[in-house]
Amino acid sequence: MAETSFSLSGTSSVKEQTHNIDHASDLLQFANKSRQDGRFNDIIIRVGEKNIPANKMVLSCYSKYFDTMFNTEMEEKYKDVVELQAVDAESVEKLVDFMYTGKININTNNVCDLLAVSDFLQMLSVKKLCIEYLLTTVTQQNCFTIQALADRFTIPKLTEKFNNFVVEKYQEVTSGHQFKKLSKDGVIKLLQLTHGKVSPDLVYTAVMNWVKFDLASNESYLSQLFKFVNLSEVSPMMFKDEVSVEPLVQKLDNLGWVFHDALVQRAKEIGRLYYTEKSLISLGGTESLYKVTKFDLQTKQWSQLPDLPVGRSTAAAVVIDDVLYHLAGSLQTDGKETATNIVYRMKLKKKVLKWEKVASMNVKRFVFGAAVLNGVIFVFGGADE
Repeated sequence: MAETSFSLSGTSSVKEQTHNIDHASDLLQFANKSRQDGRFNDIIIRVGEKNIPANKMVLSCYSKYFDTMFNTEMEEKYKDVVELQAVDAESVEKLVDFMYTGKININTNNVCDLLAVSDFLQMLSVKKLCIEYLLTTVTQQNCFTIQALADRFTIPKLTEKFNNFVVEKYQEVTSGHQFKKLSKDGVIKLLQLTHGKVSPDLVYTAVMNWVKFDLASNESYLSQLFKFVNLSEVSPMMFKDEVSVEPLVQKLDNLGWVFHDALVQRAKEIGRLYYTEKSLISLGGTESLYKVTKFDLQTKQWSQLPDLPVGRSTAAAVVIDDVLYHLAGSLQTDGKETATNIVYRMKLKKKVLKWEKVASMNVKRFVFGAAVLNGVIFVFGGADE
């Protein structure tokens, strides 16, 4: 039969057309079907007792780990079976399925294993999906697991998410079971991470939560952890009601003057501190005008003294022969500060302690100084309006 050739050249002015047909999905479906029925498979991935059939070309396409294995002179290049050690078999199977289907289900039960195996096989697309999933699942219950994943696989986004989360939810996190079960080094790492970012009250509470959870094992670390508690910044009420009366804190010999310096600092908020022979007395102030408390320097215990009959701020106080005098100061009257000249005293050696009103000062004043010389009270400075 004579050859026949046909040509439309020169007979039409229709422009050339280029067509892009997406037949990749058809190819992938065929490859997956062929894998299942055994055609074209040229490698077995063995994980423990599980055998996963596959094709070297497909594995190399989606995994840099396999691409390196089959394209360099590694001994596995010439084997029909490749064994993987210390990886989760179910996750490997899911990732091979993903290579042939483009589909994978990620949930709280499998995300950790999938992240680990995708990192090992260098499947960056799945690793990215796992990271995106984890970013949406950070809770008080799992945040330390997520921190461990971020550290193990060097994931800056997860680290940043954890850092922000623990600062925002510090109280909830440090009262939770996961925090209490951290190692000493884990607690120190968290305290370093959040240092200066949360209130000293919360830091103190976190330290005590962890120590008391397993007191027998953790008490020996309290001194080391307490370095992260800024006593001078702890709130007055926290210091008075909790820190100063906590038996575990009182046993910390190495606090020394740090503890007592903090007492002096607290006086700026809860009133003023005055020394008697073996104690400090706090009274007045701006937050607790009527309350009077005594701190025993030997027992390191706070106790309550009778309330002031008239609460005043910016007053002064002195002690003469175990008699405490509270002098003048300002009263809140209709939202305004009003100077006073009233004076009350309390005899500290009496069995029944009570305040007595004595002669008023000659001049009303507040924000002033007072001192005792040879049994005489001197007052100076201040303002009267």
